[in-house]
Amino acid sequence: MLGTLLEKFDKTYYSPKSYNNHYGVPLSLANLEKNHKYGVFEIGMSRSGEIQKLSKLVKPNIGLITNIAEAHIENFKNLRGIAAAKGEIIKNINKKGVLVINQDDKFCNYFKNLARKRKIKVISFGISSKSDVYPVFIKNIDNYKLIKIKAIDENLLIKVKNINILNLLSVIAVLRLLNLNLKAIAYFFNSFQSIEGRGKIYNVKRYKINFKLIDESYNANPLSVKNAITNLSHIKKNKFKKYLLLGDMLELGKKSKYFHKNLSKIINKTDIDKVFVYGEKVL
Repeated sequence: MLGTLLEKFDKTYYSPKSYNNHYGVPLSLANLEKNHKYGVFEIGMSRSGEIQKLSKLVKPNIGLITNIAEAHIENFKNLRGIAAAKGEIIKNINKKGVLVINQDDKFCNYFKNLARKRKIKVISFGISSKSDVYPVFIKNIDNYKLIKIKAIDENLLIKVKNINILNLLSVIAVLRLLNLNLKAIAYFFNSFQSIEGRGKIYNVKRYKINFKLIDESYNANPLSVKNAITNLSHIKKNKFKKYLLLGDMLELGKKSKYFHKNLSKIINKTDIDKVFVYGEKVL
């Protein structure tokens, strides 16, 4: 989303798909050209030390941490270990750079303290009005949401469809930091399509039946699956049914059974009509 928006202002390179590991990040950097004004790089990890190495290569001016969730928790003692691993990016943000963090995340203050030690400026986004970038109001109108956003010292009114609100706010925060004209991209979000595996919607015709398929197949940790289920629930029914297809969430360690079982509590609060499961752990 961020890369696509920056392209509207100037020449931009951003990681194709999820090129976020020790192969993908160097490959993405190698494709950055001198005439690119902006570069957006996804940096991922499954163990501690990986973000330290990769962010040292990128040397970002702006570092963005979206959230801390149980992804790859099998390789860590607890969530704090994951937070420490993601916080490694702060060590490699350039001087006079900025850290953008989720105000609603419980590790927000932890990241602020790490940034303070390096004298890195912090900008926050979130649902909370304590954030620098937050929604003043969200109104559900037909098949879209009307959102008024306070972006540091500016207001922005936009329409969105099928977009993760926190991702949207984080992107707005970065654009505002770059002093770009937010009103120039206000209409973009109404037609924005999520990418393959992360919420892309397909119109499918099969067995003489037309239906929509929402592809959330890349999102496979407890938080991302919960968000995907919640987003499906928010779609208003109009003489159709909602079916959920679930596979295994991997690398959850000893608490794998708990996290899979907990999904049933989330599903039972929705208007989903039927659930199909495939895998060993999800059963």
